[in-house]
Amino acid sequence: MNQEQKLERFAEKELLRNINNLIIDDNQGGYIAFGKYQIEPVEKGFCVNTWDKTVHCFANKRSAISYCIADKVGNYNLARNIMVLDHKKQILEADIHCRKTKATRSRTQDFYETVNTKIQPKVDQYNSLSAELEKCINSAKYIQIRGFYNETARTIGAQAN
Repeated sequence: MNQEQKLERFAEKELLRNINNLIIDDNQGGYIAFGKYQIEPVEKGFCVNTWDKTVHCFANKRSAISYCIADKVGNYNLARNIMVLDHKKQILEADIHCRKTKATRSRTQDFYETVNTKIQPKVDQYNSLSAELEKCINSAKYIQIRGFYNETARTIGAQAN
């Protein structure tokens, strides 16, 4: 057996041993996260699937991966908050876009101004949701970083001599 085959066997063995702690590119534009979640690009974002069901289609990759991190570590409250906030944000974004398009196509300046005035509270709510979602994403990011640098977490699976 040559060196290259030995290296490949070693890499495969290590990959399988650590698959539950990795986020791997699947070479199709998506990711396999923690050996449990498949994150695949769709027309309007990224869908998170487990092996038996679709969880949610998130607006972006950051939200999708943050959900997976929170769910993996058992912080179900954070995972649910990320999913709910992302969903509400998508709905508001679509509503705002639709109304702005209608306003720009209007024939009178009064109608344009009226529509823009009426959607301002929705824009404010959208910005508030975005800020709250960003806090949740940062919390998930902190959980992931803490897991990588937590001394006790690093020694799990390693044999002490």
